[in-house]
Amino acid sequence: MNNRRTDMKLKPITVSAGISAAPYAAKNVKELMENVDLAVYHVKHSGKNGIQVFDTMFRNNDKNAHAKNHAHIYKEYESTIYALTAAIDAKDHYTFSHSTNVAYYATALAKALGMNEDMIEIIRQAALLHDVGKIGIPESVLNKAGSLTDEEYEMIKGHVEASIDIIRHLPSLDYVIPAVIGHHERYDGKGYPRRIAGEDIPLTARILCVADSFDAMTSVRCYKKAFPVKVAREKLIQDAGKQFDPELVRKFVECLDNGKITLVKEEE
Repeated sequence: MNNRRTDMKLKPITVSAGISAAPYAAKNVKELMENVDLAVYHVKHSGKNGIQVFDTMFRNNDKNAHAKNHAHIYKEYESTIYALTAAIDAKDHYTFSHSTNVAYYATALAKALGMNEDMIEIIRQAALLHDVGKIGIPESVLNKAGSLTDEEYEMIKGHVEASIDIIRHLPSLDYVIPAVIGHHERYDGKGYPRRIAGEDIPLTARILCVADSFDAMTSVRCYKKAFPVKVAREKLIQDAGKQFDPELVRKFVECLDNGKITLVKEEE
């Protein structure tokens, strides 16, 4: 939501907060922020609208117990995510394949950036759900071979807010919303739907933007051929600082060059 919109119904606001202290629970700024993220994440999975003080027990006291709890948390939502992606697949197989490809590219980039397991999993889930709003777009528009009319383009752009409208009704999955709502924002502020720029765009959304665009460029669609990896790589570099976060492009290209990220092969 932003202050220029007048067609949004007022909704009650909840706050999920995390607290971490240095040097007690973190050795540096990066660890401090990771600990806060973990604390917020635990609040959201405990019913939201609360405050959690990070305790080193999350990482040190019982790592095995934490790993089991970690796996259990994600298993709870896997069936919901699977049901939604299966619904997308029934409507448009490209959108389904695209979402799984974006999940691979985005999580590979997140790992290369050294993000913690919780954030990597949030990015994976956001990637799988980022285009769920396309389920409401007519197939004649989704699979149109020619150029879109202005009206059809606005319909396509509306999939972002349609995705949010679906996700906000899913119990405890709303933590993917910042990534999903921002994946078509541009680093220069010329994207949509909120026209925010730079680091005002959530990092998770900036990661999805790179992954989403790379897969779109290297995939065959009814209206275009696939670009070779070399061409897609150059386009990412050309648009660094414009459409994309330049640091993320640098890391993604580095991973392409050293083989940590490889092209997903299309189904025959």
